[in-house]
Amino acid sequence: MTMVVGYRHTGIIVENMEQSLVFYQDFLGLEVIQEFWDDSDYICRITCLEDATAHFVKLRANDGTVLELLEYPTHRTQLQPQPIHNVGVLHIAFEVATLEPAEGDGREKQPVGVVTLPTLREQYFKGREVLWSSATPV
Repeated sequence: MTMVVGYRHTGIIVENMEQSLVFYQDFLGLEVIQEFWDDSDYICRITCLEDATAHFVKLRANDGTVLELLEYPTHRTQLQPQPIHNVGVLHIAFEVATLEPAEGDGREKQPVGVVTLPTLREQYFKGREVLWSSATPV
């Protein structure tokens, strides 16, 4: 019998929460379900940081999948370039109805680069934090 009974969420450290929400909320359409700040002793203990403050935003997709964005404004870091074959998380795949923005929904104005890889039948969105994968429209 497996210990895992379900999938809870994916947490991503972001450089800039406001810019990240433009992508996840405004462009992809994920719903913000919770937002809070934490500067408690607990957050300092689990991060091994002194005087840390964390900003959390949880977003939900239509199927209930939860994505958690975290920003540490008191302990900023920079994204380190890594080759795509580096050990670690490669991508997050979202199932989408369409990759085309609806007329007037504002998505056509968002600063998101899209790279199409036809042999893989996927669209890759180059965000500020990582390379995102979006499954072929269903």
